[in-house]
Amino acid sequence: MKTSIFVTLVFACTLTSCRKDSATAAKPHGPIPATPPVAGKLVVLATLQELPGAFPADDLYDYAYVVKYAIDSVVHGTITSDTIYVEQYKPKQSRAVAGKSSGGKTGGNLDLMRAGDRHYLVLQPSDSVWSGAVEDNFPQSTAPRWWASWTDRI
Repeated sequence: MKTSIFVTLVFACTLTSCRKDSATAAKPHGPIPATPPVAGKLVVLATLQELPGAFPADDLYDYAYVVKYAIDSVVHGTITSDTIYVEQYKPKQSRAVAGKSSGGKTGGNLDLMRAGDRHYLVLQPSDSVWSGAVEDNFPQSTAPRWWASWTDRI
């Protein structure tokens, strides 16, 4: 019962917060999951704000790229900031392809990262998941970095 009420509330909030008209709005890939598809310490609905700089070539090395999100709502967990910095594994790849090449450390339905898109994110503290190279163009921020275990476009 609580789950269905929660899902209904999240869906209603998603519909009322959309600011694009139907002619220009990106089509969602799917509904917000009632339960996270993978375990996470923090689950949020967030708007991708910034993809700074150019992505490295995917064939050079394995890396995570830090992107900036504005948190729209918290689904599970606690965070005190309205902004969050998230490490996305090889962001030029779809999350399905990245999931395979990362050994299952990431997943989701996202095909392309674009500033302004809303995402459903299942997150872990970065240092608990990733020890490889990190491309971080936000050196001025001392905020914690989160690893995106799952990213769906909503």
